Amino acid sequence: MTIEEDAEGLACQALITFLLEKNYAFVCISPESQEKVVRKRACRSDTRNSTNLEDFFGWSLPAEENVLRDLLPVRILDLLREASVVTVGDDRLYRSKFRVSSFYMPDIEDSLSLTRLYHVHSAFPTTQWNSVFFGPDTYLFLDYLSSVTNRVPARTPRTIVEICCALDLNPKALSVGIMNARFANTQVLFVESDLFSAMKSQDDIDLIVSNPAYISSSALDVPTHALGAPLSGLALPLRVVDESVPLLADHGLLIVYTAVPIPHQHPGDDPFLEHLRKVVEATLISYKILHPDVFGEELSSPAYAHVGRIQAVGAVLRKREGRLVTAVARV
Repeated sequence: MTIEEDAEGLACQALITFLLEKNYAFVCISPESQEKVVRKRACRSDTRNSTNLEDFFGWSLPAEENVLRDLLPVRILDLLREASVVTVGDDRLYRSKFRVSSFYMPDIEDSLSLTRLYHVHSAFPTTQWNSVFFGPDTYLFLDYLSSVTNRVPARTPRTIVEICCALDLNPKALSVGIMNARFANTQVLFVESDLFSAMKSQDDIDLIVSNPAYISSSALDVPTHALGAPLSGLALPLRVVDESVPLLADHGLLIVYTAVPIPHQHPGDDPFLEHLRKVVEATLISYKILHPDVFGEELSSPAYAHVGRIQAVGAVLRKREGRLVTAVARV
């Protein structure tokens, strides 16, 4: 970690502690929805700039200096400015390079709702090539993980690998991930890697979890690390499956959250499910459609010319024992 990143992390740590004291809460919405809210507020002089913490660190609205000094203690504002987390523009308005979102969705029946945890990610709009994402898709992913914890063996996994967060090609995502792990008081080793390529040990992994990029777009405003490449975004999720399963220990689990392009001419087809059923080395023990229609705005892209909808899914695969794999392969 560089000196600049460490200063950034310390400033954000002080901010997170302060936001906890203030009971800050912000549920992050999709970029399209946030754009509508920001554009709507920009039409009125009394709503276009920040008036509270959620405006500044959630909606990414600019703030006048006097307002920001009323919202933040001098010490924290100075730390944020020294670390360039908060900057001032030519218009003399201050802006944050990060958003801070509530990590858990409110749930009065779930004890997790009592756990106030925040997630730092890129400010809106997320148009830079190395933007760090968080939003409705992440909430679906987290909810799915909570629902499949019963699939994890009772014994603590020896090795857990998370792809596209702890292992990632985006250096900025890794540095922000280090900060967020620190905020959650969790020890995670972050590695810049193309899937498993940079891992020193690549076998006998007990649990692999992945939420790979799955958007296929030629649009200039879609950051590089958000793209799932060919096959209407399905290429990277398929690669995650094919490269993960061989590295699992016997009975190890692969948990994948992704989205699947469903062809409009064959709305009953699911190319991801078909692929999972053909994996020889693992058994598909769970497959669930979590949302039938996500990222509908992408359907107008040429990459989705044949697609009728994009559905979010979650899947769990269990590695077969070595001798069973040999037997199945011979059948």
